[in-house]
Amino acid sequence: MFAIAGAFWFGLAFTRVLPAGRQGWAWGAAMGVQAAALVGLLWAGIRLRRRAEVRHILARFIGTTLVQALLIVLAVLWCARTHSVDRVWAWIGLVVSLHLVPLARIFHVRAYYVTAGAGTVVSILALARGPRPDAVPMLGVGLAAVLWLSAVYLLANADRIAESAVRETWAG
Repeated sequence: MFAIAGAFWFGLAFTRVLPAGRQGWAWGAAMGVQAAALVGLLWAGIRLRRRAEVRHILARFIGTTLVQALLIVLAVLWCARTHSVDRVWAWIGLVVSLHLVPLARIFHVRAYYVTAGAGTVVSILALARGPRPDAVPMLGVGLAAVLWLSAVYLLANADRIAESAVRETWAG
């Protein structure tokens, strides 16, 4: 998911800086990354099938996702109401980054805390830049880098992370 999300932020960044006729290659690169990430995730998922309380995890994941969606809607509405639509993407980046904190606990993946912290820093820096034209491209490149580095780390350490998570006690 991090690789796919990174491709989204990469594409957002480049649509803001490239002339309209030259955006196709950026989207093509983003789509290539997304396709490769999907294949990699399917392969890793099949390889790392672990014993867990799937319903427990699914219920908490859905709850976290619903809270994330609600916070994004509230952020967008607040930005529209305060005439700061230039900050919508930074607020979305902040909410998406922070939603990794409960996911780290749900999935027992400590690396998610690092990703959440780094994404939060990038989003806050983008919010601090204000309405400058380079704020969204910087946000997109920053979040893409955070997510892609996290994806590489998670894939490189998938066996160790899965073994560690299986050994931990799952909250009931």
